[in-house]
Amino acid sequence: MLLTLKEFLTTCWPALLATAAAAYLLGSLNFAIIVTRIWEKTDIRKHGSGNAGATNVLRSQGKVPALFTVIGDLLKSFAAVILGGFLVQMAAGSATQEQRELYMLFGRYFAGLICIIGHIYPLYFGFRGGKGVLTTLGMMLILDWKATMICLGVFILVVLLSRMVSLGSCCAAASLPVVTCLFHFTVYQHNDRLAALFCTAMTFFIAVILIAKHWANLKRIAAGTESRFSIGSKKNG
Repeated sequence: MLLTLKEFLTTCWPALLATAAAAYLLGSLNFAIIVTRIWEKTDIRKHGSGNAGATNVLRSQGKVPALFTVIGDLLKSFAAVILGGFLVQMAAGSATQEQRELYMLFGRYFAGLICIIGHIYPLYFGFRGGKGVLTTLGMMLILDWKATMICLGVFILVVLLSRMVSLGSCCAAASLPVVTCLFHFTVYQHNDRLAALFCTAMTFFIAVILIAKHWANLKRIAAGTESRFSIGSKKNG
C-alpha cells in the first residue's frame, strides 16, 4: 500500500484544517441567494419552494438569474476542489510522485465535501442554503468527469421521463457511488486500494447527504404532489 490513513493524517492535518476552512467559506457563497438579491432585491428563500438553488431561481426569477446561479455554484466548487488538492499535496513534502498524486486526490475530495456542506449550511446566510446538487456536479466534473457524465445522463433521463428535477437529482446521487466504485476498481485500477475505497466512501457519503436533503421531495413524490418541471411556465428572465 502506498499510503496509510495514519501517515496521511499525521502529515496533513494542518493542510486539512486549512482546506476545511477555505472550502467551507467558498461553499457558503450561495449564488442562488446572492444573484437574486442583486437581480430582484429579494431573497430566493421567500419564493417558490423556498430552496436556495438553481431550480427555484429558474422557476421564480427566470432563466438569466438561474444561469448566473449555475455558473457561480460551479465555479466556487471548482475553486474549492483545486485549492484543497493543492494544499494537501504541498503537505506531502518529500513523498514520491505517486504518493503526492494520492494526497492531491484525497485533498480534492475532502474539499469538495466541505464545500457542499458550506453550500447547504452557509455561514453568510443564516446556515440556510441549498441542497448541494450543483456543488456536487462541479466537484465531480474535476474529480471524475467520466463517472459524472454517466450520473448526469441518469439525471437528464429521469427528468425527461418524470419532469421532476428532485427525482432526477436523487437518482443521479444514488448512482454516483456505484459508478465511482466501478470506475475506480475496474477502469482506473489503482495500485492503492485505499484510494479506490476512499473515493467510493466519499461519494457514498455525499449521495446520502443529497438524498437526505431531498427527503421532503421524496415524500411528495410518493404522495403524487411533487411539482413537475415545465420550462414554458417560467419567467423569460
